[in-house]
Amino acid sequence: MHVALVRSMHPHARFRVGAAPARAVDGVLSVVTATDFAATTGFQEIPTVIPHPALQPCGQLPLARDTVRYVGEPIVAVVAESRYAAEDGAAAVSVDYEPLDPVPDAQRAIEPDAPVLHEPLGDNVAAEFTVAAGDADAAFRDAEVVTRGRYYVHRHTGMPLETRGVVAQWDAGAGQLTLWSSTQWPHTVRDALRDVLGLPEHTVRVIAPDVGGGFGVKQEIYPEELLLALLAMRLRVPVKWIETRREHLLTTAHAREQWHEVELAAKRDGTILGMRADVLADLGAYARSLGVLCPSITAGSLPGPYRFKNYACRVRVALTSKAPAAAYRGAGQPEAVFATERALDHLARELGLDPAEVRRKNLIRRDEFPWDVGTGSAQVPLIYDSGDYERALDTALTLVGYEQRRKEQREERAKTEGRLLGLGVASYVLLTGLGPHEGAVLRVDGTGKVLLTTGASPHGQGTATALAQIVADELGLAPDDVAVQHGDTAMIPFGVGTYASRNAVVAGSAAFVAARAVRAKALRMAAHLLEVAERDLAFADGAVHVIGAPHLRCTLAELAAAYVPGALPEGFEPGLEATHYFPAPRATFAGGAHVAVVEIERETGRLTIVDYAVASDAGPLINPRIVEGQIHGGVAQGIGGALYEELAYDDQGQPRSQTLMDYTMPSATQIPAMRIANLDTPSPLNPLGVKGVGEAGTVAPPAAIVAAVEDALRPFGARITATPLRPEEIWRLIQPQCKVLATKSE
Repeated sequence: MHVALVRSMHPHARFRVGAAPARAVDGVLSVVTATDFAATTGFQEIPTVIPHPALQPCGQLPLARDTVRYVGEPIVAVVAESRYAAEDGAAAVSVDYEPLDPVPDAQRAIEPDAPVLHEPLGDNVAAEFTVAAGDADAAFRDAEVVTRGRYYVHRHTGMPLETRGVVAQWDAGAGQLTLWSSTQWPHTVRDALRDVLGLPEHTVRVIAPDVGGGFGVKQEIYPEELLLALLAMRLRVPVKWIETRREHLLTTAHAREQWHEVELAAKRDGTILGMRADVLADLGAYARSLGVLCPSITAGSLPGPYRFKNYACRVRVALTSKAPAAAYRGAGQPEAVFATERALDHLARELGLDPAEVRRKNLIRRDEFPWDVGTGSAQVPLIYDSGDYERALDTALTLVGYEQRRKEQREERAKTEGRLLGLGVASYVLLTGLGPHEGAVLRVDGTGKVLLTTGASPHGQGTATALAQIVADELGLAPDDVAVQHGDTAMIPFGVGTYASRNAVVAGSAAFVAARAVRAKALRMAAHLLEVAERDLAFADGAVHVIGAPHLRCTLAELAAAYVPGALPEGFEPGLEATHYFPAPRATFAGGAHVAVVEIERETGRLTIVDYAVASDAGPLINPRIVEGQIHGGVAQGIGGALYEELAYDDQGQPRSQTLMDYTMPSATQIPAMRIANLDTPSPLNPLGVKGVGEAGTVAPPAAIVAAVEDALRPFGARITATPLRPEEIWRLIQPQCKVLATKSE
């Protein structure tokens, strides 16, 4: 049966539902509201997967009860024989609304007289907390220069090629629930269903088939996942829901919208002594499974790759009449990089110094690792494990010919109506490889082929290829000899999923350790069967052979099938297999620098990215082509966020971006060719020495591009503190009457 949802037309309203006309529609099996689930134990709010002590109770039910708080919130589920009939049934449902005052944005939300979305809270603050290290006030007392700025990152999100989808099936006889979902963390969805529905864990199976893109927005427990499970159990039929693109724009996790007030304390030579910050995040109408993770990561990440330890940040997370916000590629870190890098540019401007030199002076040095920021984020301490940030900066500058570009810029500025060229620099550090663990089950079968089952759940990153390479290298096989299974909770009992650039670090290390265990067992078995010492054996071409006598060999197939009594050493279990869960109590930290070169057309404000350089340090590369693709895709999304994409709302809380005609995504013609250099400072925290790279391309482009545009428009006195940056806004900055493109409130 197919499910269509009636969703709210109002950003804040009380409502009543008339379902009788929909039940009369041909093909409709059931019309279900929150009232129909009143006596159902499993009809509960979406559980918080990542808690925070400051988070107030403001969770979301699978269907709204009495009050809606954002446009697109599900109210009624219509189940029918076809999607067409379900949509007809949904159209026949009557909903009477009593509109209430909306809360259009975070700044309005925290005003004393703002309408309250969740009345038991008494206000719209979902969480308020502080993050601090060292003595920020002392740093400001000692400062020779203090700069202040307010920086706004607008609301946008990931647009996977494939929208979300859920299928649920309940086997009443076996008491077994199976749910297929386009999710990034099937084990987490399983655990949520287990807890909410009160089912034994072994009776809940979640399968994530091939998923056409995730980007963090599918790292969420969504209302539809709980709702379809409840419908399948209630109606005793399989049910299916596929998200439309409009539903995706209205309801899939929104991201990024934050205001950052940043103060820097510095010496006149550009040395930074400390930072104070105030972050205001727009959470939307509810806190779902990630809680306030993203603003928490922002607060921990604002110090960036810089060598000061005096820091204080207040964070307020506001509830508004918008779709709930959560993670999108980078999850709070692109916002932090934008605010910090803009603040450094404005410090350089205040002191009359080159922005690159201010960064070089303050970057953490290679001999200072591990560097303890003194804060925590995402439930882990922020201790940078390794890096060479100065080299990354210098490499990126060299790639674009920074000094030559500066000379060219000076020559153009000396001309009347010369070209408006600008250079922007952004350094970053990126939390990757987030734990707590990831698992691998590795088995060599009787044909000598290998099956690896991982708890990670890739959705286009090439994870299966990289894991196959790791295993193949250890066992003397070709990668094609290794099959990788993922995305099914019945295949491996524990898993965490895919987010936070973690697959190579945690899943890769789990696969590596499991392969090492299988390798060690194969050596022992072969040494016994060939009657040689283990040190005299080597792996090649799917076999273990005697060094110098390759004809004396045991294939992996033979070793895997060695079940004959007496053929193996006493106490030696037959077969070649191993299970390993790799723990990651600390994260790895990638780093790097981006440099953008832009040209502005005076007459129109049109922006062209003339050159773009990336220096990326993710440790040793397992597969360079995958890394290059990740960086390309990340930069493309960063450019989209800086210049094109916006989930705009009007001042009444109505979304203005409801189709891809309104939500503008860049095409290939807007994405420049990139110069990429990969550095390698291995991490000491895992056996591969790797760090994550999946989000590395995304975090720096908005900061680098906006800096380049401001630099190009410096003759006009322009100052830019907000995204998105569109041609009409750039054109206005060229005009004499406008000097500042500021935050949304200004």
